[in-house]
Amino acid sequence: MRAETGRWTLTALETSGALTLPEAPASLRRKRVSFATILKFFGPGAIIASLTIGSGESILASREGAVFGYAVLWAVVVGTVAKGALVYASNRHITLTGEHPMTRFARVLPGPRGWFPLVILLICLASFPGWASGVTVALGDYLESLGAGDATLYALGVLAFSAVLSYIGGYRVLEKVQVVIAGLMVLLVLVAVFVASPDWLGALGGLVPGDFDYAPFVAERYPDIVETSVWVELVVFMGGLGGGMYDYVGYTGMLREKKWGMLGHPEAQAIGRRMAAMDGRARIPLSTDPADVAQAKAWSRAPLFDMLAAFLAMAIIAAAFMINGAAILGEQQQVPAGNDVLTYQSQFLGVVAPVFEYFYIVAIVMVLFGTAYALWEAYTWTTYESLAAVSKKVRERGQRGIRPYVYAWVGIGSVLAILSGASFVALITPASIVGGVFACGIYGAGLLYVDRKNMPGPYRMGRVLRVLVTLGSVFLTVSGIVAILAYVGVIS
Repeated sequence: MRAETGRWTLTALETSGALTLPEAPASLRRKRVSFATILKFFGPGAIIASLTIGSGESILASREGAVFGYAVLWAVVVGTVAKGALVYASNRHITLTGEHPMTRFARVLPGPRGWFPLVILLICLASFPGWASGVTVALGDYLESLGAGDATLYALGVLAFSAVLSYIGGYRVLEKVQVVIAGLMVLLVLVAVFVASPDWLGALGGLVPGDFDYAPFVAERYPDIVETSVWVELVVFMGGLGGGMYDYVGYTGMLREKKWGMLGHPEAQAIGRRMAAMDGRARIPLSTDPADVAQAKAWSRAPLFDMLAAFLAMAIIAAAFMINGAAILGEQQQVPAGNDVLTYQSQFLGVVAPVFEYFYIVAIVMVLFGTAYALWEAYTWTTYESLAAVSKKVRERGQRGIRPYVYAWVGIGSVLAILSGASFVALITPASIVGGVFACGIYGAGLLYVDRKNMPGPYRMGRVLRVLVTLGSVFLTVSGIVAILAYVGVIS
C-alpha cells in the first residue's frame, strides 16, 4: 500500500508482509450512493443479463405463468436472491483477493487436490451444448413458424454465425443496436403488464410459497407437460432464471478485465505467485489495518452494484413475463411449448398496440441472437477459470489459448443436439436442473467454506450475506437433488 513500507516491492509481495488493495475510486467511498454510480459499475452483469433475457425470461417465465398462473411468482424472488447472493459472494472474493474462488477451492477443500473445480467443470461442459443448441433451436423454430424456411437450417446457421462473430469480435456495432431493441422490448412488456389488467391480488398471493399445480386446461391441451413433475418444471425455470454455474464461473472471471480491487494492483502477478506458494489452508494475508479494511469495503461495493443492477433487472423482467403469461397466455390456454416457445409472446406487445407485434419479430430475433453470441465468450471464461485452478499449463496459455477447444466442444455438441430434433425444453432441461440449480448450490457451500477458512476476520462476509448464501445454497442444492430424482423417475 505505502511505498515506505516496502510492501509494493516485488520481493516483499512474494515473501512476506500484509497485502493491501489499491485506493478505491471516490464514488465507491462515498456514503451516499447515486443511481449513476451503480450504472457506472454495471459491466459483466450486463453480459449475464443479456444471456438470459431471451431464454430464462421470455420463454421460461412466460411458460410458468401460463401453466401455473400466478402461484409461482415467489420462485422469481427466491431464485433471484439465492443466485444473486452467491454471485456477489464469488465476485467479492476475486475483487478482494485477486484470486478466483475456483483456485481457492482447488487448494483448500478436503479431498483430492482440485476435485471440486473439476466437478463444477464437468457439469458445465455437459451443460454448454444443451443451452447453446436450445437457444438456436428456439430461434430456428420461430423463424420457421413465420414461413421463413427450415428450422434446423436456421438453428445451425445461427450457431455457426454467432460462433464466428464471437471469435473474431465482429458484433460490436450490432451489439449496440441489440441493446436498444431489447431495452424497448422489455419496456413494452412492462407496459403490457398494466394494460393486460392482471389479477393483482392473485399476483400478490403468488409471492407467498404454497401448493401449486398445472392449470386445468394443461392436461387436456398439453398432456406431455402434465407428464412432467411440477417440481421439475419449476426447477427448470429457476435454472434458466439469471443463468447458472456455466455462466457464473465465467462471470467472476470477467472481472479481471475490470481491474477492480486487487485485480488492479500494480503487482497483481506477484501477489498471485505468492498466494499460489502459500499453504492453501492458511489465512490470506490481507492487511487488517482499519484504513486498509475501509478500502476493501469500498471496493466490495463495485461487484455489489454490478450484481444488484443485473439481478434486479432480471427479476423485474422475469416477473413481467410471468404475469403476462398468466394474464394473457393462460387465459387463452396457450403455452410456450414444442416448436412454439416464442410464438405466443408477441401478444404481450400487441396488447400495447397491434403494430408492436411486428416489432416483436425483430426484437426477439435480435435478443436470441445476442444470447447465442454472448454464450461463446462466457463459456470460454468458465472453462478457463475452472482448468486454470488445477493446471499451470492452462494458466500459461491464458483464456485466449483455450478458446478453440471450447468452441469445438460447444459447436460439435450443439450440432449433434440440434440434429437430434429435440425441442428447446428437452434440450435445456438436464442442463438447467444440474448446472443451473444444483451446481449453484454446491458452489455457494464452497464459498462459505473458504470464506471461513481463509479470509481474515474483517474481510469475511457480513452476517446478512452469509445468511443469504447459506439459505440460498441449501435451497438450490435440495431443489436440484429433488428435481434430478424426479427427472430420472426415482420419485414422482
